[in-house]
Amino acid sequence: MKKDLFETIDTTIREERLYAEVDLMRENIMERFGISRHRLNALLNLNANGMTFPQYINAIRIEKANELFNSHPEMTIGEIAGAVGFRAPNLRQLFKQKYGVTPSEYKKNLKK
Repeated sequence: MKKDLFETIDTTIREERLYAEVDLMRENIMERFGISRHRLNALLNLNANGMTFPQYINAIRIEKANELFNSHPEMTIGEIAGAVGFRAPNLRQLFKQKYGVTPSEYKKNLKK
């Protein structure tokens, strides 16, 4: 049952592109699904490897940014950051943490 609710939340965040809202907060999700902060945290703990809400949303944003780098190489880093709900410095920092290269280094490697 808990997995079903998490999957519904995850699908909604992805399909409705809620992750692209820069000011998306856990309260938005809690209100939308009628759940408490404790319940949301418990769902994330069980289904998202113990990530906090910001970590979970940022993980989706990084994943989506990577998809955009590959499917729309003509987009600038700033455009991609905005499309996934990041400011460019946040994208740079988190992208490098995840992939070991900056977005600009990643884009250069795509052209080779």
